[in-house]
Amino acid sequence: MDDVWTVAPTATTAPHPPYFWRGEGPYLNPPPQRDICCQEHGEALDSGNLEAAVAIHEAGHAVAAFLLGVHIPSIELETMTLVRDCGEVTRVEGANVGVSFAGATRKTALTVLAAGVRAHQWSLRVTELLTPERMFFAERGGMNDWGRAQQLVMMLGDGTALTPHDYWRHGEVAEGLLSPHWSAVTKVAALVVAGPVSGNEAAAACGLVNAIPYSTGADLSDTQ
Repeated sequence: MDDVWTVAPTATTAPHPPYFWRGEGPYLNPPPQRDICCQEHGEALDSGNLEAAVAIHEAGHAVAAFLLGVHIPSIELETMTLVRDCGEVTRVEGANVGVSFAGATRKTALTVLAAGVRAHQWSLRVTELLTPERMFFAERGGMNDWGRAQQLVMMLGDGTALTPHDYWRHGEVAEGLLSPHWSAVTKVAALVVAGPVSGNEAAAACGLVNAIPYSTGADLSDTQ
């Protein structure tokens, strides 16, 4: 069960992680116990705070990559209006575009992928926007990272399956890596909100170095 993303147990209120919600998972944070229609209403952030949160998520990936020697070509946000059954909502999507983990270790790649959610959740704490539901939806917004982590491990072909608990341990590593560099994360996020930014520009803004790009490798761009 731990290795399956879309298969859920019958109950959504397990005593401990992994948790599942509406057939999705696995999640480290408990899902909401009230009826919530969609991601945007679950986060319950105004458009400015939502944009800032997604920018922090992408900046978390980028700063972790700078620290671990992974090249970031560019970072982008896209804001759109969606019409759902529950009404009109603002959705913000972000991406570290064209990231290659060729030559990186398994630990490095998984730490960079796990860093986005940890940065997002850190921002909720420091901006006093933290609620249990927002912690959950911050994690849910990063499920593409979990999917790409699974792809990466399969591509490595070392016979070691990626379990949720292994991925979450890399999240702890990512948080420890970023903790002395939260100012760098916020500086990169401010650039991302202002418009598309190159990895070189982002690294220079926070006093770090964007690694030289690898010539080959799988494209595992992150999209929240």
